[in-house]
Amino acid sequence: MIIRSWRAIAPTQQVVDDYAAHLERSTFKEMAELPGFISASLSKKLLVDNYELLVMSVWESMDAVKQFSRGTLEDAVVKPQTQKVLESYDPKVEYFEVLVGPGAN
Repeated sequence: MIIRSWRAIAPTQQVVDDYAAHLERSTFKEMAELPGFISASLSKKLLVDNYELLVMSVWESMDAVKQFSRGTLEDAVVKPQTQKVLESYDPKVEYFEVLVGPGAN
């Protein structure tokens, strides 16, 4: 299994809420339709005056990830409307191979 992670900074709780709704309404649904998709989540951490966001998705293999990333494995997939509301975001994603845990091979 592969974990794909990405981080961003949201300036307000309203942006966090709106982004969460967007993920549930579209991105996570799109992912769920792809072969090899296992799960996805959005987490937040309160910083001094904004929020750090962590988006994680779990996939059966790197081949499965390629379908979502549209062939560009290192680049984050951040829609233009999302880019406008985030304070900042990582342009690159990270990958981790799951070694031990439920579903790990």
